[in-house]
Amino acid sequence: MLPYFSVEVFLLRGTVTLHLDLELFQELRKAIAPAKISREIDDLMRKRIAELEGREYRQEEQVDYEALEREHVRLVREVDQQERWLRKRKVYDDLTRLAVKVGLTPKDLGRLDEVAPKLRREWTGDPQDAHQFIMLLEAARARREVERKLDEVRDSRAASQQVPV
Repeated sequence: MLPYFSVEVFLLRGTVTLHLDLELFQELRKAIAPAKISREIDDLMRKRIAELEGREYRQEEQVDYEALEREHVRLVREVDQQERWLRKRKVYDDLTRLAVKVGLTPKDLGRLDEVAPKLRREWTGDPQDAHQFIMLLEAARARREVERKLDEVRDSRAASQQVPV
């Protein structure tokens, strides 16, 4: 009997069974340790698809893009969670008004480091609320930066796939 084993992959619309050479699988897993075998197999499939489509595959670009996507999801959740917490404590609107009063606009979070001390000093409520609000603004600023980078990658991909006329 051949040294193959089956791996079931669960998809949204069903299951796919892969039959892999056990020795090759173990050799690959050992060679890439401590990295995850799933990421390596994903990368191998992407590379092969790019090859079949006749395009160049840039692993580092794909890895960076996936890391940006994961970071974006994390930051969106963090911002939502912090905003809900502040709204539940009924201080979100007051802190937002105070932030504008001390010179921070929702569109320009670049001045946050300069405005945060003023916001803390002028906040008359519980200091933890001010700190939580500043953390919310920092996460929102980070999310915008990740979104900018995602846009750059997407624009770059679109430009590289356009065929000159």
